[in-house]
Amino acid sequence: MTTDTPTQSPPKINARAIVGFLVFCELASGFVQGFYAPLLGEIADHLRVSDSDITWFLTVQTLAAAVCVPLLSKLGDIFGHRRMLRIGVVSVLIGTVVTAFLPSYPLVLAARILVGPLAVWLPLEIALVHNRIKGDTARTSIGLLVSCLTGGAILGTISAGVFSALLPSLTLTLLMPVLFVLVSVYAVFVKVPESTTRTRTRIDVLGFVGIGLAMVVLLFGLRLASSEGFASVTTIGTLAVALVIFALWVGWELRAEAPAIDVRLIVSGRMGPVYLTAFLFGMVMFGAQSPSTTFLTADPAETGYGFAATAGTASAVTAVVTILATVGAAVFASIARRVGIRAVLVTGAVLPACGFLVQIAFHSELWQIFLVSAVNGIGMGLLLGALPALVAELAPSDQTGIAAGVYNSLRTLGGSAAGAVFAVVLAAFTASGSLSSSIGGYVTVWSVCAAAFVLSALALAFMRMPRESAAAADPVVTPAPTAVTPEG
Repeated sequence: MTTDTPTQSPPKINARAIVGFLVFCELASGFVQGFYAPLLGEIADHLRVSDSDITWFLTVQTLAAAVCVPLLSKLGDIFGHRRMLRIGVVSVLIGTVVTAFLPSYPLVLAARILVGPLAVWLPLEIALVHNRIKGDTARTSIGLLVSCLTGGAILGTISAGVFSALLPSLTLTLLMPVLFVLVSVYAVFVKVPESTTRTRTRIDVLGFVGIGLAMVVLLFGLRLASSEGFASVTTIGTLAVALVIFALWVGWELRAEAPAIDVRLIVSGRMGPVYLTAFLFGMVMFGAQSPSTTFLTADPAETGYGFAATAGTASAVTAVVTILATVGAAVFASIARRVGIRAVLVTGAVLPACGFLVQIAFHSELWQIFLVSAVNGIGMGLLLGALPALVAELAPSDQTGIAAGVYNSLRTLGGSAAGAVFAVVLAAFTASGSLSSSIGGYVTVWSVCAAAFVLSALALAFMRMPRESAAAADPVVTPAPTAVTPEG
């Protein structure tokens, strides 16, 4: 049940004031996400842990996000999206501060758990934007948030190397993300208004526990699959437990009067194609990163493929994809205004499908890889901006937060699943005594990526879209109704 009927008409809130500070929050979010990976070696040396141990630095954050995203997204629909965003930014602030001082390995891992809510910032911000702003302005704003997230990740990755070289200690370097998060705390506590629509429902505690547990066990099982293979008894057992928990959770949610996540909505013709695309898109966007790097850095004299690329060259290829994706996310709304959201989405899926098909046939010259990366980046950028905007438009008004949260979770799950599968594929094409896969392994990975985008294009081409006349209407900024505005 929603409560969005105002009892009086207070002054309208400036749309730019709402979006402007959220944009910085997403820039900070991207900065934090991109900052730590280049410094993992230095962090491992400081903590005196092995290369395998330090991988948990990023893994525990992913597992924490798996729990936080659906929980805080849904609680935002119930108690207010700004309120949950405040909890999220404070948690991340504490986590980044503790991480900066690197007290001990166990405490650093605990701090990384506190950084997990970083993944729910965007779903909550999308809900805040869509609650207050409608029409084409909402699409433009969401695209801008996503592009700032991606751009922030680039800035964070570059800044890590720069600050590491300029600053005299690792602690000072690790304090840089804290400064960005501090400004986000100010924005969320002082400048961002609360959402006005609420869902009046009981909290499905067992449903939240079930989905959180299922996601953590499933992601842990996929991590085991990446390192030990799907044939490992430990992997099989962990994935089997995850599937049992997930099946029990689905059964519970289908019978629950007020489910934590509306399973029927997720698989409906209204939302299902978007969520399917989110999963497939996540497979390629996150899962194909490692194979792309190992292909570029392979020595052709030993393997018959690759370019013996330096870290700088490999980063340049990644930068092409990321920068063009940032641009694509920022401009998708203006393109959709002219050709429609369906055309933008289908084009966003077709471009990388064509890119991977071209790469299957042409991958012997470095310029070919850069060209394919450019095509893929543009297409992925259109999807990065358009998909969450479409989720916000299609979701019921009192479920925008959880709808965006599920979208984020499915992308993460798709990336984890593909990472495990691609690792097994490359291992299957590796000859005994060799450390490198044959070219057949990479062709298989590219074929899976192309197929994922073809399936996404088909799903998006035939789904029902919101009426363009309504979606592109003049922006509406909703005033805060005094009868239902929560405290804070």
